[in-house]
Amino acid sequence: MSDFFDRLGSLFKSIFTDDEKSSSNHTGRYYDDDMQDAWDELEDFLNEGKAERPKRERPEAGREDAGTSRRKAQQEALRQDYANLKVPFATPFAEVKNAYKKLLRQYHPDKHAADPSKQKIATEITQKINQSFQKIRDFEENRNP
Repeated sequence: MSDFFDRLGSLFKSIFTDDEKSSSNHTGRYYDDDMQDAWDELEDFLNEGKAERPKRERPEAGREDAGTSRRKAQQEALRQDYANLKVPFATPFAEVKNAYKKLLRQYHPDKHAADPSKQKIATEITQKINQSFQKIRDFEENRNP
């Protein structure tokens, strides 16, 4: 890795200095073979995949912009998480938070400490509830920066 940075440093020196020996010759090739290899490697890296990338479509007038449709798709992916918290899909976040707290009180593992099998089930349910709430909360925070 340090070899790469050495070559990159030499490249920057050749670009920013007026020294004829460190710059390229009239054919566009570098006098130093290592410098030319580094330059070729950098160009290959930067050009990699450019031909394969499809062009993005611009939204037409009257169409939803890409950001809105992406947010709706992300929210749609949370449908099961809303169901895990036993609230209707797209419920306001304040109600989701109340439902989350209620379910945590109901299924908290310490409440079922007397019966190990029930405690194990309560632990699994609590984990699922926590994950669902975390996903919804992250979505809400990203939606409203």
